[in-house]
Amino acid sequence: MREVFEQLILDFHNSKLPVPSKREINILPLSENVRKAYIFIGMRRSGKTWTMYQRMNELLSQGLDKTKLLYINFEDDRLISMQTKDFQSILDAYFGLYPQYLERQDLYFFFDEIHEIKGWEQFTRRILDQEKMHIYISGSSAKLLGKEIASALRGRTIVTEVFPFSFREYLNFEGLSLSKKLSTKEKAMISHCMKDFLQYGGFPEAVSLDKRFFNDLLQGYIDSVIYRDIVERYNISNVHAIRELITFCLQNLSSLISINKIYHTFKSQGQSIGKNSLYEFMGYLEDAYCIFSVPIFSHSRRKQVVNPKKIYGVDQGFITAYTVKPQFEEASRLENAVFCRLRQSVENIFYYKTKKGGEIDFLTVMPHGKMALYQASVSIADKKTYDREVSALTQAMEELSVKEGIIVTLNDKKTITLKKRTIQCIPAWQWLTEQ
Repeated sequence: MREVFEQLILDFHNSKLPVPSKREINILPLSENVRKAYIFIGMRRSGKTWTMYQRMNELLSQGLDKTKLLYINFEDDRLISMQTKDFQSILDAYFGLYPQYLERQDLYFFFDEIHEIKGWEQFTRRILDQEKMHIYISGSSAKLLGKEIASALRGRTIVTEVFPFSFREYLNFEGLSLSKKLSTKEKAMISHCMKDFLQYGGFPEAVSLDKRFFNDLLQGYIDSVIYRDIVERYNISNVHAIRELITFCLQNLSSLISINKIYHTFKSQGQSIGKNSLYEFMGYLEDAYCIFSVPIFSHSRRKQVVNPKKIYGVDQGFITAYTVKPQFEEASRLENAVFCRLRQSVENIFYYKTKKGGEIDFLTVMPHGKMALYQASVSIADKKTYDREVSALTQAMEELSVKEGIIVTLNDKKTITLKKRTIQCIPAWQWLTEQ
């Protein structure tokens, strides 16, 4: 196995390093006496590898010699037979090629999808304990955040979640900047980009793809999630059931669902699958960063458990790729895009039901307890829609003692003041690009 790693290392050092579109991902520097591994997690194809390339390019721009970088993709077919005992071969191969670096501290090792190999935690911990290089790790499973990983690495990790492009990153990819006052033409271009972003999402590969192949591309991503992140990892035999479940979820994003409802839907279709299996499968989909579930806000744990959850995809492009009624999904795509923007900065996200039955799409709670309320609505020009959205927000603000609410729309922009409380209506392109 040492020879394989030597070839992989030489191939990397002799190849041209890709220069990705810049992601807004901050990697906090550590003091010399702190030893931690940087871990990038997210769904497949969301940009984890390119985030690593971005970090490598930053290091090279600071004058670092490329031979001081090591990059291994553990999904390489040449590593298909790799076992735990082979991890040492990585160090043997690298220092065999570059013995002059044995005592250097300015070495950077990048391990892509390392969790595919059993025993990676112990190897990483040994490097942190005994070696001097900086470690960067990527993975497609939320299990990298699990207690067992934190225990194995003894809390010596800094975790960064990587999502598909945000709208700011999407505009950067398209060469548009929001750092200056916009001309009429630039505003029109951003409006066009907003329409495309909502329809096709922000997976980096999909952004520049011929849209005739868009559905096949994203459905292919889901196939990878099913087989690589679920079927193979958890030894699932009922592949049909997991495929039907994920299709059902992706066709009902931004909606309320419950396992009980899914169970009876599948049962009426003649599909045999138990509720416990459905709970497990839903957990696997969330572990793979494919979908997210949002519970109702309540101080009662039981109420959170028994009430349906709202589900969202990691990217609103899945709605386009899986819907059977694309012309009617504008509201769902907008709501999903709002969720994705919130999820990238806040972990505690809920939906809220007022005492009078009004529904708030998103209630976020910061670690210090501060709450914020958000609605997503294509337009509030219609009086009935306006009354519904504003009434629900006003009720929620009163019940939760929140002074301001936000309605994210496609084009409406106004400030509404009611009962000493303020509701800001903000166009999606503006809200999605705010820091």
